[in-house]
Amino acid sequence: MTTEPLFDSTQFRRVCGHFPTGVTAVTARTADGRVAALTVNSFTSVSLDPAKVLFCLAHSSSSFQTLTDAERIAIHILSQEQEDVARRFATSGLSGEERLGGVGWTPGPGGVPLLPETPAILAGHPAEIITSGDHVIILVAVDHVHLKPSETPALSFYQGRFTTPVVAATD
Repeated sequence: MTTEPLFDSTQFRRVCGHFPTGVTAVTARTADGRVAALTVNSFTSVSLDPAKVLFCLAHSSSSFQTLTDAERIAIHILSQEQEDVARRFATSGLSGEERLGGVGWTPGPGGVPLLPETPAILAGHPAEIITSGDHVIILVAVDHVHLKPSETPALSFYQGRFTTPVVAATD
């Protein structure tokens, strides 16, 4: 039995916006060479053994078909200095190639575009795609990681805006 919610989607979005999230740039490559590049804030680790992460993607995303067909996917955890990348990858009306044309990248394992200036990268192949409502959950089996140590805080998203987390001073 399905009951109608007592709220609308705008109110739901505003409530969820009270939870700050990290901001990632996701890139992908298909077997036939198509690429995707988009900004994602619905990302989390899933498993240490085997190493898996997930992100969520709307069915309405212009990158939907490329990501669901992808052989390789990379998730880049952005620093506060990379808001320009997040904004570029979130620009509607641009193809994956056009979004990548605005940033420096190198081909990684399987040709997936990697952003070398990013503090942390997780790359692998899609392990499972689960449909849930108007989104899919894409689980990625991670087989490549890159860490570029940095004192710069991660880029965050809170109440509809890019922000940076408050980092407590250490003694």
